[in-house]
Amino acid sequence: GYKERSMAAASRDRRRRGRAPGAASAAAAVEDDGEEHHLNPFLSDAAPTSSRVQFRNVASRARWVEEAGAAEVLDSKGKLWLTTGVTRGGKLYYNVEEIGFLAERGALIFLDDEGGTIGMEEIYGKIAGGKYGCSWDAFQAYKHLKLLGYIIGRYAVPWTMKNNPTCETTDSLERMPDTDQSFNRADGVHNGITKLLKEMHIDGLHPSFEVYLPNSKFRKSSPGAPCFLLSMLRDKPPSRDELETIESKCDGIPLKFCQVDNGRVSFLSFDKVRLPSLP
Repeated sequence: GYKERSMAAASRDRRRRGRAPGAASAAAAVEDDGEEHHLNPFLSDAAPTSSRVQFRNVASRARWVEEAGAAEVLDSKGKLWLTTGVTRGGKLYYNVEEIGFLAERGALIFLDDEGGTIGMEEIYGKIAGGKYGCSWDAFQAYKHLKLLGYIIGRYAVPWTMKNNPTCETTDSLERMPDTDQSFNRADGVHNGITKLLKEMHIDGLHPSFEVYLPNSKFRKSSPGAPCFLLSMLRDKPPSRDELETIESKCDGIPLKFCQVDNGRVSFLSFDKVRLPSLP
């Protein structure tokens, strides 16, 4: 009986030792689950179990800055900042679409000037109002692509000013409508190069987002060329003249369009086709 008990104990011990590496991996996965790695932790069907609960344990905090039309991140948990938000003057800011996406998943605690928590209803109101460079439809497009693992930034807004030549930034921003406000203006510093899209009409026919492929080595200081640019459509496809005008702003980067109809997000692109002449 003693021998059988000893063999059983040894067997249990071997099983425990055999599980140890897996347990260590699980612990690492729990830590990584709160970080925006790709495989994307926001994909509830494919993510590790209870990922949303784990994500809430590492929620960042951000305070709304009305003058900037964005939220200043007070403390950033995990590695979300690697692919979310723009850095200005040593500070990290989230746009309204980023705020909505992160807050929905419990990854962000959104605060007002007095430190009170701002709920989802008010966040949705800021997005739907269209005053801060993002409409409700644009938010749906952003969220759809983000859940697929893509990295998304606003068109012509540099992630950071590090390694960003002044002339290139100025040139790209001059092509954007209503981009006359600076992130740094929230600190009382005017910067004519770095501009916030607070009043940008993101639903207009021009590029709205720069979309990058999932990339665990993505760097804001050297993001490379986007996989494609995204423009939002409203009621009808663009005319040929409109297409040629917007394509001239894309510097050879593929352009895709997005239309949202009753919550259904559709993406499309246009190809040039030369029809044969009829006799």
